[in-house]
Amino acid sequence: MLLPVSQVASLVDSLNLTWLDKVYLNAIPKEDLKNTTSTVMLLQETDSSPAYLANNTFKGLAMGVEIQIFYKVNLADDFNPLEAEIAFMKSLKAAGWLIVSSQHRTTDPDTDQVTKTIYIAKNEII
Repeated sequence: MLLPVSQVASLVDSLNLTWLDKVYLNAIPKEDLKNTTSTVMLLQETDSSPAYLANNTFKGLAMGVEIQIFYKVNLADDFNPLEAEIAFMKSLKAAGWLIVSSQHRTTDPDTDQVTKTIYIAKNEII
C-alpha cells in the first residue's frame, strides 16, 4: 500500500491539471520556497490511524492528507481558481477520498501568493 501522500500524488499526476506546475510531498525544497512564478501543491500526511477495529485488532487504516495549493502570483485573467478547485475536489471524491474541509483562500505574507488548503480522508482495508 502506498503512503497516503503518494496515493494523492499519483492521482494528481493522472489528472494532468494544466494549472498546476509542481507537486511536492511532505515539504517544499528550500530552493523553491520563494518561487512565485509556478503554481505548486504540497501534500502532507495528517492521519494514519488504525481503523475497522474488530476481534482485538484492526483491519484497515484511516488516512488523511492536507493539500496546500500555492498559486503563482500572476495568474491568467481567464483562470478561475474556484472552478479549478471544485473540479479537483470532484476528482478526489470520485477516487474515494472524502473532502473533510476546504479552507478559505489566504495570501502568503512572504510571497504574496494566494493559497488554498484542503483536507481529505479515506479509510482503506488492509
